[in-house]
Amino acid sequence: MNLLDITRRFVPALPWVSGDKIPWNDPAFSQRMLENHLSQQHDWASRRLMIIKRQVEWVSQQLPDKHAKILDLGCGPGLYTGMLAELGYRCVGVDFSPASIAYATEQAKKQQMDVEYVLADIRDYQSEHKFDLIMLTFGEFNVFTPADAEQILANASSLLSNNGILVVEVHTYDEVRRQGESLSSWQSYETGLFSSNPHLLLQENYWDQQQATATTRYLVIGAQQADVLEYGATMQAYTESQYLSMFEHCGLKAASRLMPEQWPVGDTFTDKLVVYVSCK
Repeated sequence: MNLLDITRRFVPALPWVSGDKIPWNDPAFSQRMLENHLSQQHDWASRRLMIIKRQVEWVSQQLPDKHAKILDLGCGPGLYTGMLAELGYRCVGVDFSPASIAYATEQAKKQQMDVEYVLADIRDYQSEHKFDLIMLTFGEFNVFTPADAEQILANASSLLSNNGILVVEVHTYDEVRRQGESLSSWQSYETGLFSSNPHLLLQENYWDQQQATATTRYLVIGAQQADVLEYGATMQAYTESQYLSMFEHCGLKAASRLMPEQWPVGDTFTDKLVVYVSCK
């Protein structure tokens, strides 16, 4: 793609079609992303440790048996599994990012913690083990197509032990719509998530009312060349009744919604992320 192609781009961007997928599994990209996961200056990649600690406290209250087995889908650099393993839980973390999995594995080895980390797409993960609690946090659920999201729930249901707990943190319908209706913007960077070299980043957002999707197009323009990289990311919006219906359709009991005092989402995500809990 070149600069002229920008003027000829298809508008609006199409859900899950326009642009290349964000390269979460690219080694260089994942390394830059890891730096954001570990930052204690913001919550946009991973939450700061002070919030994670409070969420881990809630998990520990649900699992009095400190030898219970926990699966973290989309575990990132192991911030949750590390804390849970310190409490004695047997943990498995699954993520698509090679840099995050490498970091988490190294930390577990250094601290001699009982954690297994798996580099895999959470849509494909299977295990011969059953888990007492499975978690999918930080709204990652919404980035998958409805078919993939339902498959993730079905797989999680099959991996739960009897009376096992499923914790899924999702975006509200209004938050996904807000993102899709946000104004386009551009920024200049010496180095950034999409490139380690100086570049311009154009971001366009589109809300599709019929499909209830928010699609973001990222156009990365290198300062030293006319080539343009295009990436696309889509989020699916669901109403609360749709979330609850998906849980039940996948063989899970009626889900309940946690209160902020039970599972704080942090000031940045107040009224934007909510947490549902269900069991087998």
